Amino acid sequence: MDFALQIAGRYLRARRRAFVSIIGVIAVVGIALGVWALSVTLAITSGFQESFRSKVLGVNAHVLVLKYGWDFSEYREVMASVRATPGVTGAAPFLINPMMITRGERIAGVLVKGVDPTLLGQVLDLPTYLVEGSLDGLRPATSQPPGPVDELPSARRDATLDDYIARGRREIERPLAPPVLPDPLTDPLLIPRAPAPAEPAAPAPEPAAPVDRLEPGATPDYVLPPDDPVASDPLDAFAREVSREAETQGRRPEAQLPGVIIGRTLSRTLSLGLNDQVRIISPLTGADAALVRQGATPRARDFRVVGIFDAGFDEYDSRLVYVDLWQAQRFFDQGDAVTGVEVKVRNIERARAIGRRIERSLGGGAYHTLDWESLNHNLFTALALQKLALSFVITIIIVIAAFNVIATLVMVVLERKREIAILKAMGAPDSAVLRIFLAQGLAVGAIGTGVGLALGALNCWILTRYPFPLDAQVYLIRYVPVRPSAAEFVLTGAVAMLIAAVASFIPAWWASRLTPVEGLRYE
Repeated sequence: MDFALQIAGRYLRARRRAFVSIIGVIAVVGIALGVWALSVTLAITSGFQESFRSKVLGVNAHVLVLKYGWDFSEYREVMASVRATPGVTGAAPFLINPMMITRGERIAGVLVKGVDPTLLGQVLDLPTYLVEGSLDGLRPATSQPPGPVDELPSARRDATLDDYIARGRREIERPLAPPVLPDPLTDPLLIPRAPAPAEPAAPAPEPAAPVDRLEPGATPDYVLPPDDPVASDPLDAFAREVSREAETQGRRPEAQLPGVIIGRTLSRTLSLGLNDQVRIISPLTGADAALVRQGATPRARDFRVVGIFDAGFDEYDSRLVYVDLWQAQRFFDQGDAVTGVEVKVRNIERARAIGRRIERSLGGGAYHTLDWESLNHNLFTALALQKLALSFVITIIIVIAAFNVIATLVMVVLERKREIAILKAMGAPDSAVLRIFLAQGLAVGAIGTGVGLALGALNCWILTRYPFPLDAQVYLIRYVPVRPSAAEFVLTGAVAMLIAAVASFIPAWWASRLTPVEGLRYE
């Protein structure tokens, strides 16, 4: 063994001044705490990244094939071309729209996604997330596919901008339902208002057939007439139409209702269980309100809960709703068109490259693809930046602890000045003195690093065995995810040892520059 290492070991085991020993202990504890915090932080941030990625890919496809324009009716041909692409393991169509789901007085905004139950397992992990029910009831046995949509110019490869404009004009001009024109004899809002008479007019006679709508603050003996302007409010008309259509559908046996699969959080919000009946209605936007005034019937349909899934991601468990693709096409009045095609690939790290290959196989033009990283770019970028920022901040703890290593070695050099002078007088080179104190500083860093890594591994095991709960409304997941990585533990230890080596080099270099005369001057 090198004599420099032997002397360094003796210095470490020797009884020094109490003050120097305390500084050495503080240095070890500081490095250990920094390494422990950094290793646990890396494990938790990696857990968040892995958890979000698994949740996102569990209910979303790796690649989406979309089309510019209104209608995507040739999706079967597109799916056949996509399946022939190397690296693709499955493809399935989907249709998605924002809707509202109600049960009694409870209401929630959701994304209704129409999927093909026979192809769903090829692209999504939804069947593995089901905690109640199954996919069997999603498509009733008597269900039939919708009829094809009209021949659309926008579906052709050679479609021009004029074709799109013409198609849009026809869509705008097509009424959703025969308009009901108001009658001036029954609608007082259309009768021109005459100037107020000088004398008060005689009171109007009581209405012959009162309705069951009471005027606010009135007694039950007085009701508004059927032609009262208050009763003509579009929102009230919308509610009446929804109730009327729901009553008509409610007469159907529950076994004949189309199925719906909802998330666990949504089921708790609406107090829903298996075989419960829910109503999905179209949100009343500005255009819908105008149509309601013209007598158009709002879209509403009853469904039966056939499954409840738990993806572990509150954003999906509270907002995502699955229905049969055929039912969604009828409900959204889409004919035989879809929003896009979901694609699953063998290697998710190559999803972007495979998406570009799919675009080339489809000839580009109206078709484009989105991979899972592009769809969730903001989320994963924020997680990566968070991991980098936390790692940098906690590394500062190790740097601060390194100053204690410097202080410890400086005190040892001052204490061992005489021994250093004797060694150099005996012919020890400067490099030997440098190695003595450098080895001593690295030993302090190694002890602190080892203790810190052991504490970090123990902490990760505890968090894995006993998960720490989180507020899903804030953090989107229910427990602190921990994904310890051997590579990250090695990286943490290497960073700590590098900082300790840099901190040890400064006093070791100073000790190597001492001359025998300076060390023995006051002896």
